[in-house]
Amino acid sequence: MELNDFKNWLSDVLNEMDNGILADIDTNEKKNIFYLRMIDGSGFETKCYKK
Repeated sequence: MELNDFKNWLSDVLNEMDNGILADIDTNEKKNIFYLRMIDGSGFETKCYKK
């Protein structure tokens, strides 16, 4: 699987999630990072790379 295919899959999964916990998703395509903001105000950063 190519990195872009994985990022597309991950984006689809996150967008289909129950919105009861996920408030917003931002991305940085150049850095391959997903920024996840949760409804409780916490945030997470997920970096994607292929080994």
